[in-house]
Amino acid sequence: MIMNAIKLLQLFLLVATIEKSATRSFKDDGTIVHLDEGKIRGHILKSENGNDYYAFQEIPYAEPPVGENRFQLPKLPKPWTNVLDATRNTKICYQDIPLYKNLEISEDCLYINVYTPEQPGSNNRLPVLLWIHGGAFALGGGTFEYVGPKYVMDAGIVVVSFNYRLGPFGFVGTNDGVIPLNLGLKDQRLAMQWVNKNIHLFGGSPDHVTIAGQSAGSISVGYHLTGPGENGKQLFHAAIMQSGSPVSGWLTQEDETSSALALGRAVDSHFAGKDTKELLKVLQKAKARDILYARPTSGVSTEAEGPFSYGGFAAFLSGNYKKVPVLIGFNSEETAPQAILKGVAAILLGTVDRNPGQLVDRRINMSPEDRTTAGSLLKQLYTRNTSFREDFGGYIRHSSDQLFANGICKQVELASPKMPNYLYQFAYKGEIGQETWFLPFLPPDVEKVAHVEDTHYLWDDGSTTDLSKFPESDQLVLHKYVKLWTNFVKFYNPTPESDAFLDNVIWESSEPNSLRYLNINETLSMQENPRQYKEVNEIMEKYMQPPFVLFG
Repeated sequence: MIMNAIKLLQLFLLVATIEKSATRSFKDDGTIVHLDEGKIRGHILKSENGNDYYAFQEIPYAEPPVGENRFQLPKLPKPWTNVLDATRNTKICYQDIPLYKNLEISEDCLYINVYTPEQPGSNNRLPVLLWIHGGAFALGGGTFEYVGPKYVMDAGIVVVSFNYRLGPFGFVGTNDGVIPLNLGLKDQRLAMQWVNKNIHLFGGSPDHVTIAGQSAGSISVGYHLTGPGENGKQLFHAAIMQSGSPVSGWLTQEDETSSALALGRAVDSHFAGKDTKELLKVLQKAKARDILYARPTSGVSTEAEGPFSYGGFAAFLSGNYKKVPVLIGFNSEETAPQAILKGVAAILLGTVDRNPGQLVDRRINMSPEDRTTAGSLLKQLYTRNTSFREDFGGYIRHSSDQLFANGICKQVELASPKMPNYLYQFAYKGEIGQETWFLPFLPPDVEKVAHVEDTHYLWDDGSTTDLSKFPESDQLVLHKYVKLWTNFVKFYNPTPESDAFLDNVIWESSEPNSLRYLNINETLSMQENPRQYKEVNEIMEKYMQPPFVLFG
């Protein structure tokens, strides 16, 4: 059940963005910054309010992971002699289809971008927002085309975005370390170290960094929250998690070495052994497209030791997470696009109706009898004592909760006693969100805001460059959203004081027994106990047994 939903989500992410293209004009003033590796030249762009900000794009933060560096830990970049042109993005990491026609898919992709309203070289130290892009660990990028900072540059913060290895190149590995696990997460960690070392050169403070992400980026943030610090250094001081938590357990993999060996056999018919060193040689010689199109199982792995050895759910249960403020939430119906499948889902829905234990993820430890009982209770809850064939909306609501809301709420419940957790639901359905193609198929009792829609209210991806073409209500929600997010980056609190523009709402931190959350619509309002979490939690707490791998 959960794997079908994830594959649908990956397809949705691809379809939702496949036809985008970007054309941008840049004003270049030859701004120079001196890094240890060499000089870079940036340029000046304009914020929404017409203010100048400084943009530095496609700065190497690691050596290209090609040749002998493929499937190996990221290495620091080599120095360069000439002034590096950092005035545009040209590359994203290897994936199926580039979403923007001016971007090349390439293994040479480990680049970072900095946008700052402060002239480099000044003594000011502004708060920093470090963005980790989403895309199911298989798609997307951190380039200007995806993460245009136009709307946040007037808030007095520095924005950093970057690429990291995707798909098999970033999330295939072996348990013996020959091909290190979680290379994509380790790219992200190196990018954080780059920020810690260099951001002061751009007017940012290394002591005031918020890491943030959406979907797979949000899950990444959750993994960086777990485990030990960085040799005494604190690489970040707050976190924003949009539509994803490692507690939910999706986009993970098991039996990593077997998957890696299967990839070796797929790209080289002569490889039939189990020697991981030989496997590495095979994969380093293979064509990138052959590796990608072999479609190996890939995802985040729990490692034997190190910063990613704690897992998701287990880390928050045990208290092995960093005690920093977190802003976290979900959209009102993350899997709403499943509505288009109603006509072909009758067999699947009938199977679930007959075998409701399938509603419980197979990795959750329960006896067969308890799994059936728990599944039956979930079916009753979501179908109002009917069936999924009669209530397709109930199936959509269950999928949204299982993949997103339940894990997010469980993380907040576990972490809120130790640190502020600002929980939200994004419920505004506007034209800026772009996703309307599934609405004619959507059951009337299902919410409408799908996965990804919220990001369009934060970043300019080319579709929102001219806000005047959108309804005033869309513009209002965008500006409220940006203010809440940038307030959190600056103050670690999205509403540090009463503000009429934010409807005088004070966004309170959640507590374990009262999951208060901000409902983000045209009007902001505080509410309690989101969706069906309270009822689902009672069912799962009663029947699941250790070891606890995930919650959904």
